[in-house]
Amino acid sequence: MIRIVSHSIKKENGANINVIIEPVLSQAVNNELNFTGVYTLYKDSEKKGTDLLDIQEIAPEIGESKPLIDDKYNPGFLGRITFENDDSEWHYSGGKLPPFEQEQIVAFIKNSK
Repeated sequence: MIRIVSHSIKKENGANINVIIEPVLSQAVNNELNFTGVYTLYKDSEKKGTDLLDIQEIAPEIGESKPLIDDKYNPGFLGRITFENDDSEWHYSGGKLPPFEQEQIVAFIKNSK
């Protein structure tokens, strides 16, 4: 899965939340984009709390570059899932999703390939 998607998962308390699953790409010398095996996870906004766009400075002019906010300051950041060894192994880092929720996201990613 090499596109950004929003997927609904069940929390341990039975409530549903939507998670944005964003593949991390790197740019090769020939400008080709390559998948790194890493997916960054964000809470999909329901506009109940602070959103990244509420705190990320937006460039006022086209072409003006502003530094991106670090994920640790992004209130919607949920962590990263990294696949290794042809997707047979994965690990979660950088967030606080419980294993029950991590496994739902991993299953969705694997079924989407």
